[in-house]
Amino acid sequence: MRTICTDLKRAIFGKPFLLAAGAMTLCLLFAVFSNLYDVFFSDYPYREMGYHETLLLGAMGGDVILLVTPILAAIPYTSAFVDDEKSGYLKSFLPRTSVTRYVLGKEIGCAVSGGLALVVGIFTAYGLFALLLLPRETLVDYYVEPQFGAIAFRALLFFLQGACWALVGMLLSGMSHNIYLAYAAPFILYYVLIILQERYFRNAFMLNPKNYLTLQGAWPLGGRSAFFMTAVVFAILLLGFYAFAERKLRGGESEHRFRQLFRPRSVEKRLERKKRRPGRAGAVQKVLSVCGYNFRMWRNNMRVLLTFALAFILCFLLSDKAASFAYDMNTAMQAFEPFVWTFGDANSVLLISLLLVLLFADIPFLGAGVPYYLVRMKRSVWAWGQLLYIAAATAIYMTFIFAATSLICMQNSFIGNMWSETAAILGYSGAGRAVALPALVKTLEMSRPYQCAFLIFLLMLAYTLTLVLLMLYFKLKFGKGAGVAAAFGFSLYGFLLNPELFKKLLRLPDELMYKANVLTGWLSPLNHATYHMHNFGYDLLPRLWQTFLLFAALIALLMLLILRAIRKYNFMFLGTEQS
Repeated sequence: MRTICTDLKRAIFGKPFLLAAGAMTLCLLFAVFSNLYDVFFSDYPYREMGYHETLLLGAMGGDVILLVTPILAAIPYTSAFVDDEKSGYLKSFLPRTSVTRYVLGKEIGCAVSGGLALVVGIFTAYGLFALLLLPRETLVDYYVEPQFGAIAFRALLFFLQGACWALVGMLLSGMSHNIYLAYAAPFILYYVLIILQERYFRNAFMLNPKNYLTLQGAWPLGGRSAFFMTAVVFAILLLGFYAFAERKLRGGESEHRFRQLFRPRSVEKRLERKKRRPGRAGAVQKVLSVCGYNFRMWRNNMRVLLTFALAFILCFLLSDKAASFAYDMNTAMQAFEPFVWTFGDANSVLLISLLLVLLFADIPFLGAGVPYYLVRMKRSVWAWGQLLYIAAATAIYMTFIFAATSLICMQNSFIGNMWSETAAILGYSGAGRAVALPALVKTLEMSRPYQCAFLIFLLMLAYTLTLVLLMLYFKLKFGKGAGVAAAFGFSLYGFLLNPELFKKLLRLPDELMYKANVLTGWLSPLNHATYHMHNFGYDLLPRLWQTFLLFAALIALLMLLILRAIRKYNFMFLGTEQS
């Protein structure tokens, strides 16, 4: 019992718990910000009695809260099991207690803190809503049913959901012995289930975790079945983590021997084997060897796996408008149209490119094998290997984005090289603007789906490759922090350089918006990566060949700067393989 109480104190009274609860409160306030603004700044600031409870219920079912629920639930105590293993705390603590009490303390602390953080945030927001809105609520001449019971029941659902997602993170991170999964696995699994239900199994509403919080669907027993179902999943996760952790802790020595038996050969052994081969490798073979070594670093690298998993989820979120529009209109799409409509928009290109900062966060790779390469080749040859790796990895990433966007919407698509009825409705009826999809008429009239998708793919590849090379150059020249700052600065420059910003800063009338549009089309790399921001024969925007020539010049310039910077780069080796 003392072990369980110790874990509960660590979980509930720590800074991560307060951070998660505070973030939940802020997200609820953000979800109803426009409503609060209308109350305080409209001509009629008064609302009917019980408005604060109605507003909170609406916020609890909003998109913002449904998005952050698995993330916030994982913050307080999900990484505790892996942290204890890696820090050595487990070796000093286990002799003072039993394995059973230790495992129970960890899973109870994780589950309670993950669910309680959401509940504390909900009721803190409830108090703030009451404090702000009760003085502005007036009595009405009809009966208003109190909503506190519904809020309490919904909060109980949030508690169980938070507990489940926290246990999912602890279980998967313990199985992989990786702290990244403690925070990312709940979010990834959450959206994988949403994708499966919304795109492929629309009638299986119980598969969608959002429906357990909003009670959407034909739930029997007035929604109480959602509570029972979540409780069953919670019990299964408790038993599953207990069985896994106890076997892991009691059989640690056998697991260590298993890893020793099947661990991959080290870089030193591979290089020694190559050294015994007759003949001398040429420069091209050395470049390919360095590139292959970098790709081998992807094995068991959770950061790489998380990058592609998050990219898949982001493709689903960005393509949701196009897929939902086609489903609502009961029309089909061409197979590549989801990619065209999604990444024909500058904001989507920006969001998907930022994940490359995570993928290339540690370039150039400085693992244990790098010194063995550098003593056998020139720095310039090693740098060309890095550049080849960056180009190949970026191409693989963009190919994955292209395939993921098309596969997510494949249930309602065809492969013919012609625009669909959905595209015609979006482009010619103005419905694209209504749902914020860049389905422009000139795109439909001047190209075909295959050609258009291929050009958009090349534009995105050129933009993302420029971004990564810029990050590598600044890292070699000024340090790791400078590389990340350069990547975000480059993205921020393209985001801020848009016609609407020019209109506000320069106070341009509507008649001059065309000039602002042309100016930003030439100056912004992000607009160069946007397909419809090009000249198709009747305006002054850059033509596609001019954009590709500009990106080629930037890429060549950055490569030359990187080759110069590598000459004076001060290598600092960790002495171990990076994971």
